[in-house]
Amino acid sequence: MSELIDALRTYNVESDVFIDGFARAHSLGRSDLNAIMWISVGSGSGEPITVGELAQRLRLSPAAATALVDRLENVGHVRRYRDPSDRRRVTVQMSETAMRVAQAFFVPLGGRMHEAAEQFTPEELARTAQIVRTLTAAVTAAAQREAPRG
Repeated sequence: MSELIDALRTYNVESDVFIDGFARAHSLGRSDLNAIMWISVGSGSGEPITVGELAQRLRLSPAAATALVDRLENVGHVRRYRDPSDRRRVTVQMSETAMRVAQAFFVPLGGRMHEAAEQFTPEELARTAQIVRTLTAAVTAAAQREAPRG
């Protein structure tokens, strides 16, 4: 378990360094990048996220999440859309330009990761993904438990 935790820690740091290069190139802060990640997941899956859901995932107040989305919208990274089936519900989605910029930066990394993983069987990869999701849930639970009470 110690080796796995050390490997994940190193992966996390190296990933942060890589992502920070993207952030600096596009004048984005860490919260901006975290928001963009959740927004892009929703955009890509066809299940766009609301500002309230984003606030929960980032553990921000609704006002702070709204300000963050305002900032991202003002520079053209995201757009707000009214849900056609519930006009009260407003979702946030990545702009086409932001998606193209992110893909140009991150797709090559995905290619390298796929190449690096070719040595593993599909079963090994599935089991590893399950382990990482389980450990991520533990981190999420710890963060929620330690979050300051407002």
